[in-house]
Amino acid sequence: MMSNIKVGDKVRFLNSTGGGVVRSFKGKDQVLVEDEDGFEVPALIRECVVVGDSEMQVHSSRRSPLPSVTQAAVLQPKKPEPQPEVEKVTETIEGERLNIYLAYLPIEPAKVMQGSGYETYFINDSNYYLFFNYMNRQNNSWISRYNGIVEPNTQIFLEEFGKEELNDLERICVQLIAFKKDKPYSLKNAISVELHLDTVKFYKQHCFMENDFFDEDAMVYPIVRQDIPEKELLISAAELQQAMQQKVYEDRRAPNDRQEESNRQLNSGSGPAYHRTAGQHQRAE
Repeated sequence: MMSNIKVGDKVRFLNSTGGGVVRSFKGKDQVLVEDEDGFEVPALIRECVVVGDSEMQVHSSRRSPLPSVTQAAVLQPKKPEPQPEVEKVTETIEGERLNIYLAYLPIEPAKVMQGSGYETYFINDSNYYLFFNYMNRQNNSWISRYNGIVEPNTQIFLEEFGKEELNDLERICVQLIAFKKDKPYSLKNAISVELHLDTVKFYKQHCFMENDFFDEDAMVYPIVRQDIPEKELLISAAELQQAMQQKVYEDRRAPNDRQEESNRQLNSGSGPAYHRTAGQHQRAE
């Protein structure tokens, strides 16, 4: 699991100097830590330890002795500080189109029918950075469950939840904005996608299936495919009632229409001709 580290915790590194504030999780075993220069660096969770403010001090609090007034001040040129390397994004031709997914994995696959806990992941299968917000609907309002920035071609851990929270996830929404850093890119529209989750499937083991993103079986919901946001086929109550009334009206009209058509054919002589043979009606060929 994710140890005791949470987003917003201040941590220091065990195997190297430095530390910072945890901004997000990257997979199951890594976090992105924002250092004092504002850069996010990946680090293994097992190599981080949560600390207080006092432990984050990396400079000595003792003052340097003042130079003697008899000493001439010698100004030494400052050496330029080395800039941290910006991780280069490996882009693909396919990644120029947005393909975004949500994935749900059972924590204990063998106990799905008993109501295992679950994990939620956000998958960015594109060349774009995404600022996104993951929400669930509660009554007539929405609650943000996770928001942040995800790097290109990355999947991040969002949350862990139990079966008692499944009813809260029947209506979910993902809003996102796509962009690239320090380079030109094709403009993408802001996207908002609402989905209805069939929470009964979370109790059925066969609904968690083999997929392209995880070694484990998962339930994967597309949010955007080939730049096209997913849309549910939603019919309002008013539209449904109108369609039912139209159907009832047509069913009532059908016998009358058939009778009117039959009368029209008889009056015009276009109906089938009959002649009398051996005391009975027989249709003429």
